[in-house]
Amino acid sequence: MKKIANNIFKIGLLVFVSLGFHSCNDDFLNTKPLGEVSQSDVWTDPALLEAYVNDVYRGLYDGGFHEEMMASMTDEAMFIHGRAIADVPQGNVNDQSSHFTETGKWMFTWPEMYKYIRACNNFFVNIEESPLKDEPETERLMGEIYFMRAWYYHGLVKNYGGVPLIDDIYQLGGSDYTIARNTYEESVNFILSDLEMAASKLQGKTMDKGRTNYGAALALKAEVLLYAASDLHDMPTASTKSSLIGGYANKELLGYTGGDRTARWTAAKNAAQAVMDLGYSLEFPDPASQEEAAENLYNMFMEDNSETIWSRYWIGEKNERGDRYHLNNGPNGYHNWAGNVPLQTLVDDFEMMDGTKFDWDNPDHSSAPFENRDPRFYSTILYDGADWRPRPDDVASRDPYNQIQTGTYEKWDAASSSVITHFGLDTRSSPIEDWNGTRSGYYVKKFYDKRYNGSGERQEVPYPFFRYTEVLLNFAEASIELGEYAEARTVLNQIRKRAAMPELTETGEALKERYRNERRIELAYEDHRFYDGRRWMIGETLHRPAVGLVIEGKLKPGKQVEIYKYSKEDYDYTYTPTELANEVRVWDDKLYFIPIQRDELNRNDKLVQNPGFAGE
Repeated sequence: MKKIANNIFKIGLLVFVSLGFHSCNDDFLNTKPLGEVSQSDVWTDPALLEAYVNDVYRGLYDGGFHEEMMASMTDEAMFIHGRAIADVPQGNVNDQSSHFTETGKWMFTWPEMYKYIRACNNFFVNIEESPLKDEPETERLMGEIYFMRAWYYHGLVKNYGGVPLIDDIYQLGGSDYTIARNTYEESVNFILSDLEMAASKLQGKTMDKGRTNYGAALALKAEVLLYAASDLHDMPTASTKSSLIGGYANKELLGYTGGDRTARWTAAKNAAQAVMDLGYSLEFPDPASQEEAAENLYNMFMEDNSETIWSRYWIGEKNERGDRYHLNNGPNGYHNWAGNVPLQTLVDDFEMMDGTKFDWDNPDHSSAPFENRDPRFYSTILYDGADWRPRPDDVASRDPYNQIQTGTYEKWDAASSSVITHFGLDTRSSPIEDWNGTRSGYYVKKFYDKRYNGSGERQEVPYPFFRYTEVLLNFAEASIELGEYAEARTVLNQIRKRAAMPELTETGEALKERYRNERRIELAYEDHRFYDGRRWMIGETLHRPAVGLVIEGKLKPGKQVEIYKYSKEDYDYTYTPTELANEVRVWDDKLYFIPIQRDELNRNDKLVQNPGFAGE
């Protein structure tokens, strides 16, 4: 980040020098515009060349810290403010759906990705004639551009399937600007080729914070190959699981119509192993207790650590949107906006501390649903009664205990000598703010730096595009698909040990089921569930009904509590899972792929639409 900032200074210095030079120059007709940098200057000045590459990173936008998170298009969360994002879980998606066209709400919009792909292509075309071509720093910049082009194409392919592969820049005066979609296999191979080039040029290079790197190139390769081997992109498998895909006339655009699937899983496993050989390691691998594990896992996301491969960073002074994650998602009793709230469907999938499933039919579980859970529950979710940061000054007297309040409780009113109803400070009936509270009874804790209040303070928590845990999970999945269960258990149990959870012992389909839940829990709110649910073809699960929790606290006989605090000595609590009627979720198999937008189809009549959408 420092280097990127320094380059901005260099550009300013160049402009300043130009001002001084031209002030003494009598040849006014030959002066260049002082507020512009010419195209030719970029390819001859090292500072401008690096600034050009810096600009290509702008397509990363907010990382996964969008105000409308991808989690809210899955069974992880709900976006409580409505808007177009609700169309996705409700199945109301078509080729004009605005959520997939608005920059800043959806990272991988078709026109935005191609805009940055064109910037990458422009770099490659012009660097060939540049006097800087053979400079050592240029090789590093070329590696970054190869990676970024692969990143943007991967963003397109994992959403749309095969896409037009363009490695040149269109110029005015061309005879035809239309181009057909390449096959899925061709698209994957193109991405892998770019990543091979990126890795060869980045290996051994010391990279500044925020830039891509050799490890990221190998990690992206592992993810691309994992996706390519999955059910959704194996057309015989996908056709069996979905009649819509089975009846699609252009299956080669969606996945492999033949070939050796075992070889694809082997390639995915080997790619993950290559990252594992680089020396990354799990942070906090051996906690002393379950409480320590929960605290470790929460703190792990606050800053870089031993498993950081590549992240998106923020500088609070720059007023970036990604540093408002806590404001967007925190409790309304802290004057935050409660945007993306966890669903009961995710909460229920956190195991008990002994490794068994949580079960609402078990009286011990249903009477105390927040006790004795996987430590990752306590590092990921803010629940009723959870200890949290100090309340803002104007709220402190109402809650001196600093606990999350998402229920409705009885309270003693001394003035009337009667029991009254107290609506929790973090509910939608809150006396603090009554318009933006959770609908589910939960808030997201993961990525929220509790040192900062979201109202008026900006945090600098990085968003992890790649971290070592994902690589281990990728390796485990490929191993399971290859029948190599012992290898899968070895890495999965490393992750579980870090979470103070019992080891897995299963094999076969039972191990696959445990693995999928482990991935769901470990990578919650990191933008994986949206794609995992699709590539595994479990759409009905992904869009199962949204459920929240209704919480009530009744005073025990003789108890008189005037300022509410969570207390099992003073209260009897009931917990009732309740389907949320404001968002009725529906799955349709067409949602396995994003529709190409109508505007793109109108501009390019060679494009073929994805299955289930108009223009197919």
